Amino acid sequence: MGFTKTFSDGSTPEIAIIGGGLSGICAAIQLQRMLQLTTYKIFEAESDFGGTWLLNSYPGCACDNLSHLYSLSFAPNYEWSRKYAPQAEILEYLQSTARAYNLYDNVVFNTKINRMQWREDRKKWALEWSNLRTGEEGVYEADVVMHGTGFFNIPMIPQEFEGFRGVKWHSARWRHDVDLTGKRVGVVGVNASAIQIIPKVADSKVKVLHVYGRNPGYVTPQFDDTYSTTWKFLFRKMPLFYFLYTTFLYYALDSTFLVYFSLTWYSALHRAIISLTAWWHRYRQIPDPVLRAKLTPTRVLGSKRTVLSNNYYSSLTQDHVEYHREAIVKVEGNRITTADGMTQKLDVLILATGFAVPLRFPKGYWIGRGGMDVTDTWRPVARTYFGTCTPRAPNFFMAWGPMSGSFHQSVTSVVEAQVMFMVKSLSTMMENDYASMEITEKATYKFASLALRRAALSAASRQPPPAPAVVDFPQKKRQPPTKAGMGISFWSGTLAEFRYRLSNYSPQLFTATRHDTREH
Repeated sequence: MGFTKTFSDGSTPEIAIIGGGLSGICAAIQLQRMLQLTTYKIFEAESDFGGTWLLNSYPGCACDNLSHLYSLSFAPNYEWSRKYAPQAEILEYLQSTARAYNLYDNVVFNTKINRMQWREDRKKWALEWSNLRTGEEGVYEADVVMHGTGFFNIPMIPQEFEGFRGVKWHSARWRHDVDLTGKRVGVVGVNASAIQIIPKVADSKVKVLHVYGRNPGYVTPQFDDTYSTTWKFLFRKMPLFYFLYTTFLYYALDSTFLVYFSLTWYSALHRAIISLTAWWHRYRQIPDPVLRAKLTPTRVLGSKRTVLSNNYYSSLTQDHVEYHREAIVKVEGNRITTADGMTQKLDVLILATGFAVPLRFPKGYWIGRGGMDVTDTWRPVARTYFGTCTPRAPNFFMAWGPMSGSFHQSVTSVVEAQVMFMVKSLSTMMENDYASMEITEKATYKFASLALRRAALSAASRQPPPAPAVVDFPQKKRQPPTKAGMGISFWSGTLAEFRYRLSNYSPQLFTATRHDTREH
């Protein structure tokens, strides 16, 4: 497909890319590769590229998707050391890719975007920014915004833990300056991050380790083999071999959507096989039947993400490790009390409590056409077009927006498809000298309806709302999630289908306006 690369007067749009993680890097490179466009600026709140792989540096941090599927298709990495690469290796890949494409020339680090507002009279976005080191503030005007901060950038810290008087931190803000040797340590949560953290903390000569988790999930073995020099040689020298290998991995992994988003007999069989594997893994590594019962999931497979680990269960069997499935009912000083009346005194509390996905666009942050807070239009359900565009936000694109997340596949393929949709849109904009393009309500409604119908077929939708993951303070009234809540964040199908549908680009998906304000 040929792309138009300038407006009729030879100019190109000013583009603001928010976020210097995988999404921002992908967007900037594709603008250069596909459109030869360099009139963009990347705003990154941290001190370097890397996104979640820069922020998350906890012990044991590694990719839980296959390494080769995490590589960008146009920047393959033939040198991955193992099937599930560690954090440092992924970070180096992202930063070296940014260097290879000279992205450091177009980035502003330590700079946070505080507010975005569409200026109808100028057909531009006004981005209010502040430098987190110098305190300097300003406004940057952009014709187009690409928002690529992802899901995992705002740590979720339940307010009940704010009063803890010992040392505490979130898993995404690891305190490397604190020595855990001889300490009484607590880990709250049993999500994917916690399952990587707990074995490392258990082996770090702590005095005692308390693990708190009400909703244990399914854990299966991780076949984390290393890649030999022979494998790496074949990847480098035989492109067809590399293509066939990664294609096999992609479709094999994509087939696991049956675990989460299908209720057919063969998806039930798929779930039964994985459930049996998880049971065998638990039985083999935990000889104590009482502990094994505590770690047995009560919800069906597919209602939350299955986690891979070879040493999580075995780490919980150590004498100085204690698992608490009971709810936490009180946090006072440096003591935590659980529903069984037991109290534990802790020196250090590590919160593996996930991320505040709904706060990705907090109130007042994103003001679109007509002065409306765009997220107000997302109630009760976020409305997007494949998680990439949304009405009332002209010239605005997202990576990994609502309804485009994946339970079962690498985020990279989602991001690449969304970035390519943006590239096609920008080409249309320049070809027709449009000042603004806005996804139609019709296109958005059609996709959102599809996504929610699919979500109704998910394993989670057939279960009652889960108990609060960790905390159950009696004085707090908590609203249960909606049955189709998962459909707000996740695409309920294969990523092959997602990419195919999103690739069917048409200018008719948008309403467009030229500088003379006439709509087309």
